[in-house]
Amino acid sequence: MLHRNALKAYEQAEQDFMVEGADNHRLVEILFTELLSSLDRALLAIETKDLVARSRAQSKALTIVVSLAGSLDFERGEPVATTLAELYEWARIQLIEANTSRPVERLTAVRKNIAEIAEAWSMIAKPAVSAA
Repeated sequence: MLHRNALKAYEQAEQDFMVEGADNHRLVEILFTELLSSLDRALLAIETKDLVARSRAQSKALTIVVSLAGSLDFERGEPVATTLAELYEWARIQLIEANTSRPVERLTAVRKNIAEIAEAWSMIAKPAVSAA
């Protein structure tokens, strides 16, 4: 038990370190990484029939999808923001409906689509910092 608590503390410290000082582009990358990880944990939990872990992982994935949707900039990012909003809404629905039907199929489809977006996001060049 003590080992598990120490491991969680180190994981939280590592996550805090990654987020601290990260620019917006990097924060979105971190969200994508956490989302994909949560989906992987949910799929593994389904395999192992661990309902608590599955619920926890799906809830975290859902929270991240909602956060990503809320971070969209429709003023500067049209029409991409609208397309992403539609994808995030679809993912949100799939995550909710995975509780009642075809969970592996739905979670796998969400993971595939999010992985493609995450890969594209990571290829976007970070904006150059201009000297003021």
